Amino acid sequence: MTPQFELQIIKPEDRRDVVNFVRKHFMRDEPINRAINLITDEKPINEDLENYLLKDFASGFGLKAVQNGNIVAVSIGSILKRDEREDEDDENLQSSNQDFHTIVNFLKYIDRHSNSFDWFPGSRTAITVGILAVHPCCRGMGMAGRLLNKTWELGKEAGCDFMTVECSSYFTARALEKLGFEQIYRLDYKDYKVDGEIVFKTEPPHVASTVYVKKVQ
Repeated sequence: MTPQFELQIIKPEDRRDVVNFVRKHFMRDEPINRAINLITDEKPINEDLENYLLKDFASGFGLKAVQNGNIVAVSIGSILKRDEREDEDDENLQSSNQDFHTIVNFLKYIDRHSNSFDWFPGSRTAITVGILAVHPCCRGMGMAGRLLNKTWELGKEAGCDFMTVECSSYFTARALEKLGFEQIYRLDYKDYKVDGEIVFKTEPPHVASTVYVKKVQ
């Protein structure tokens, strides 16, 4: 049975609650994060990565699912523009934390090699989701799909041409497929190596990073 909840746009004043939720249910649980032990009892917080991933949290495209006054799911959306990639010297990338750079370098690798704009010639803008986190008690109930579909609707209202999502989680990929998204890129984790070593030794069923797209307009 799908739980009753309300989808709300994330506002600036929600930052503390959103950060706490992401720490508990994304930073620790996301497959590539778990693979490198990003969060442990000895390293309970990675503030640099939090700030990087949450820089668009109040862009108007972030969503929270609320049940009985409590956040039970979060998605952080943002707008992408053709030919406007982030500068490698962006202040958001200034960090001495190696785990931070391991994750960010991988995300940038996926972005460069998937290049979703190539699939939509003439398109100028896209909407994406950088964080999708669901409380364990609500997983498997379609909540991720509801958040993703609502983000797609927000993208349509904003005039975006398509929606694109990079999935490090098998379950996020499944949710997108159910919504009619098409896979345009896949990289098995065993094939992503640095200095000859596999970086992310993930647990099944999370065996690959995938990128999905769906036309909006």
